[in-house]
Amino acid sequence: MKKLTQKEEEIMNFFWEKGPMFVKELKEFYTDQKLHYNTLSTMVRALEEKGYIDHEQFGNTHRYFAAITKEDYRKNTLGSVVNKYFNNSYKNVVSLFVEEQNLSLDELRKLIDDIENSKNDPK
Repeated sequence: MKKLTQKEEEIMNFFWEKGPMFVKELKEFYTDQKLHYNTLSTMVRALEEKGYIDHEQFGNTHRYFAAITKEDYRKNTLGSVVNKYFNNSYKNVVSLFVEEQNLSLDELRKLIDDIENSKNDPK
């Protein structure tokens, strides 16, 4: 999966939060910016080429929708970061957070308990 720019990620968040929409509707979320319709349309089509967005056709126009979930994107992005910066080791990631945040053993145990409880919690 290709990496998203900050602006592309912002657009994807609108699709994840609001659901399917036309570019005209998407443009309404950019009231404080002078973002041209054609520019936004080009960005949406680029997201479609990358596989993040798909569309359904209504006459001469398209209604776009997210082709992947936010959860799938999050997992893929985190996996890429862990692979690239932490030698593909989640242990190294957790160690960094423990060191950087000065987590106590009690806080770390609570975190482990929370994770174990969420795995056992039926949803």
